[in-house]
Amino acid sequence: MKNKFLIPLFTSLLLSITGYGQTSFSKKIDDYITHIDTNHRAIGSLSIFEEGKEIYSRSFGQGSLKNASYNTNTKYQIGSITKLITATLIFRSIEKGNLSLEDKLSVYYPQIPNSSKISIKNLLEHSSGLGDFLMKKDSISWLTKKVSEQDIINEITRQGVSFQPNEKVVYSNTGYYLLAKILEKKYKQPYAKIVDKEIARPLNLKNFSAYTPKTTNVFQSYGYTNQWNIIEDLNFSNIIGVGDISSTTKDLNTFITNLFQYKILKKETIETMKPKHEAFGRGMMFMPFDEAIYYGHAGDTYGTHTLVGYNEKDKISFALALNGTRFDKNDFVIVLLSIIYNKPYKLPNFKPFLSVNANDLDKYLGVYASPDFPLKITVSKTENILKAQATGQTDFPLDCYETDKFTSELYKLTIEFSPSENKMVFSQGKNRITMSKE
Repeated sequence: MKNKFLIPLFTSLLLSITGYGQTSFSKKIDDYITHIDTNHRAIGSLSIFEEGKEIYSRSFGQGSLKNASYNTNTKYQIGSITKLITATLIFRSIEKGNLSLEDKLSVYYPQIPNSSKISIKNLLEHSSGLGDFLMKKDSISWLTKKVSEQDIINEITRQGVSFQPNEKVVYSNTGYYLLAKILEKKYKQPYAKIVDKEIARPLNLKNFSAYTPKTTNVFQSYGYTNQWNIIEDLNFSNIIGVGDISSTTKDLNTFITNLFQYKILKKETIETMKPKHEAFGRGMMFMPFDEAIYYGHAGDTYGTHTLVGYNEKDKISFALALNGTRFDKNDFVIVLLSIIYNKPYKLPNFKPFLSVNANDLDKYLGVYASPDFPLKITVSKTENILKAQATGQTDFPLDCYETDKFTSELYKLTIEFSPSENKMVFSQGKNRITMSKE
């Protein structure tokens, strides 16, 4: 899943590869993860494979959770990595002669605008021009409660198209929802049964499944406000084929390794899935590491953040799932791969934050806007925790690092308030925007 502005899907990771070995990096990775854990920056699981075998694994942070029930088989939501699985199933169907990349959406959903021009290929590569059904009239909360398939199709139809097929590439959850529904029509089975039949059972993935009402033993998502607390996530029945699959990191690693060993699809099919010049291919993304390339996908729900990648040259893969984090998953992976490839790195400098009295937060509260920024930001509080929420997105906590200055390490942003002027300066990446209270 992907929010439109504040939460980037992934960033390029630029490293060079010189060598690796389990004995040389295990302790360093352990020290690194312990550093993150003891500073309450993340909870989750990591698995690393080499030559198809797991050479490192660790779960961390679970001991900080109150009343959480889990074991070694507890799965994590993998978010949009589900799209890689959906694309794999589409290409399996194409290999069997049951679908074609040029088949039109109108065969299945003639009521959707432009469906006679939109192909399976367009849906796979985000070039359809369709909108994003997760956003409904600038709100993403409507899918936290169960809605009907017809409600979703109605919303997709209402949103229409913003450009013609093949004009450009814009990430679309809608495209993959429709692909999953096309699979269900072709197989005459629910998506979960297709995943089980075509992927989980053949690969002996015992902790890898698409959502059903009977799905159990899956970690909930957590946010941190003085301690880890359960947060409301998506209702996964609403995002079948888009972000509903849950898995252990080991099973996720097993899947992507088998995919690149051509045990699921033919080699020429994998080449068709890969991105050529864009970030998104046909169900697959790339993450460059200097001269090497990792292929895989990233995923985000409202609280769980995941990455999986495979390097064909070195035959190394990693799967990372964070079901609670105050620390960007890409930063996590940059240090991780620096350790694996014996490159210089520094442990993150997690500075202690200031404690602020709840009454002292009142001067910051309000809705801030700027003609130079497309979204409004609402600043609120829950007890002594300041929160920010951009238009159409979920709120998130802010930590005070200096008087009138707050940050979110997860989203790599800072907000500097000027209460006497009813203004704030919002900074994220290269953006630095002065916003006024309405």
